[in-house]
Amino acid sequence: MAKLKKWNSVPIENEIISILIKNRGEILTSDLLRQLGNKYQDFTKADLDEFLFKLEVRSFIFVIAIKKEVSKVEINPRGNFSQSILQEIRKFTH
Repeated sequence: MAKLKKWNSVPIENEIISILIKNRGEILTSDLLRQLGNKYQDFTKADLDEFLFKLEVRSFIFVIAIKKEVSKVEINPRGNFSQSILQEIRKFTH
């Protein structure tokens, strides 16, 4: 499991959603892995796959395969998000 380079109270799942919002709702897994690797020590592709699976099962994101090792992650605008997150999502989906 990934270790923080410094203490952080934000769960990784929330960090992924935040990164998606900053990137207008979509990002490649390679870019997401790089960004999370900068923040979390020893963060691996297996860790990323685990968190993406959890978010996809809970209908927060969609993962679309592009190449063998690269997928596109999109935020699900119909996900069960808080009102503040939904307002941010509506800025780039409308």
